[in-house]
Parts: sequence; structure tokens; C-alpha cells
Amino acid sequence: MINWKKKGLLIEKAQDNFTHASHPCAIKINDNIYLIAFSSRKNQQGHIFITIAEIEDNNIKIIEKPKLVLSPSKPGYFDGEGLLSCCLVKNKSKIYLYYSGWQNIDKNFWHCDTGRAIIDTDKMISFREFDGPIMGRDKDNPIFAAITSVHVDENGNNWRAWYNSGIKWERKEDSWHPTYGIHYASSDDGINWKSKKGLIIPIKNEYEHSFGRPCVVFWDNQYKMWFSYRGSKDHTTYRMGYAYSKDGIHWIRKDEYSGISISDSGWDSESVCYPCLIKNNNKRFLLYCGNKYGLTGFGYATEE
Repeated sequence: MINWKKKGLLIEKAQDNFTHASHPCAIKINDNIYLIAFSSRKNQQGHIFITIAEIEDNNIKIIEKPKLVLSPSKPGYFDGEGLLSCCLVKNKSKIYLYYSGWQNIDKNFWHCDTGRAIIDTDKMISFREFDGPIMGRDKDNPIFAAITSVHVDENGNNWRAWYNSGIKWERKEDSWHPTYGIHYASSDDGINWKSKKGLIIPIKNEYEHSFGRPCVVFWDNQYKMWFSYRGSKDHTTYRMGYAYSKDGIHWIRKDEYSGISISDSGWDSESVCYPCLIKNNNKRFLLYCGNKYGLTGFGYATEE
């Protein structure tokens, strides 16, 4: 079990005319320097920003002003009504951003499928590789498919992904509510994916219904996953869950080992969600969001 010590907010929002700073993801680009991508909203639509952070001792410091790099695409496209940053992965000399693209549908329904972009850290720009999703609704994922964590081997031939997929929509009172959970897929190129049928993390009970941005790391010779979940008898907001695995496919869920929960007051007093894990010089860090799906921004914690 890792006990996380909270260190405070990093970014509350990208710019004055935006709200939220959610779904932070990070990757090392040089020594103690990290690229961070995150989502911020304008007119209720998500846009993706990138920034640069430096890790010194047990502290993370933002050292460059966030820059907008991806906005919603054309009307009718899978990412035409919003974007969420999901994970960064490096393969050889390129850094890829996996993101989810949103479409809103009548009667409160929505789709959330996966796109991929390339980030140029020298120019601090990003561009889509494809106009369409690299994973989306299909015979195995009839509602949506949003990749949230990706690993690739050093040869670039073995890609592994953990992703959220819709299970059902359920009518409650005057609106429809989704149930979705964590799934697994593999690929030879990071573009064309083969899904494994079925949930890899069980849903605990009739109250639980949503899992937010699982993040998988390989630490201490085993796979570890932090994820946010909501829906319980006692609360409806996100809490942080945890699971571990020998192979990345078969998992043992132990939420009591997540090492972090809500604070008594402040920006993360109602919710903790959307984790991203970093290991720098054997020191471990957790980026995460707080209340109202990132409306209060994202911060970080360090391993005690």
C-alpha cells in the first residue's frame, strides 16, 4: 500500500475564459522535466492543453504557461463536441496522446470514442493522426470505447491498453444514466486494437456504475491500477480505487489500498478522481482531480 501525501493544486484552469482542469497525464521528456496534457472546457466543450513541469525532490512545479493544442473537430465527427486527454505514451522518438472524443446525442445520450494525436515537444504543438477514432463502437463495444492507459514494449510491436467501455444505459427518473467499466485490449501497432470481452475489474454492487480514467503502471514487478469509481450506498461522487495484477489482465481489487481519499475541506473535499501515476528517480507521484469532475483543477500527491 502507498500512503499518498497531498501537496496541493497545480493548475485550476488553463486560461481565464476556460473552466476545469481535468484528466492530467504526464510523461518524462528529459531528466526531471515532464510533459503534462490536460483538458479544460470552454462553452462546456473540452479542449486539450499541454504544459511543462519540473520535478525537484518531492515537488512538482509548472514551468511553462499551458498552451492550447487540440480543439473539437468538425461537426458530426467523433470528436466534434469535446476532447478529454487520456494518456501519453512514448514509442521510439514519438510521443502519442490518446484522447477521447465526445458527441452529444438527443435525450441525454453521448458517445465517447478514442482518437490519437502526435505531440511535438520542441514546437509545443499537436496534430491528429486520423479524422476518425482508432477505437470506437463496434461488435465488442456497442456503446463507446475510451482508451485511458497504454503500455508499449521497446520494439513497438506489443501494445497493451486498458479502456472504459459502456455496458448499458438505464432510465432513472427523467433522464438516462450510463453504466461503464474497465476493459482490456491489445495491438501490434497502437492503432488497430483487439478487445478482450468482459470486464477486468468487477462492479461491486447495484449502486456502482462509473469508472473514471484508470491508470496502469508496472511497479515492483507487478501491474498496479489506480482508478476512480462512483456510485455507492453512502456517496455519489468519485473516490479512488486500486487493483493489482501479475499479467495486467486478471486483477484483484483492493480499494482500501488506494492510499488517498477526500479532504476535510477545500478543492478535493467532495471527490478524488482521474489519477495519473509518475515515478521519477524512485520517487512516486500521483496527479489527480478534485471536486466536480475537475472544476476545481488538478493537483498532486507524493509517496510517504
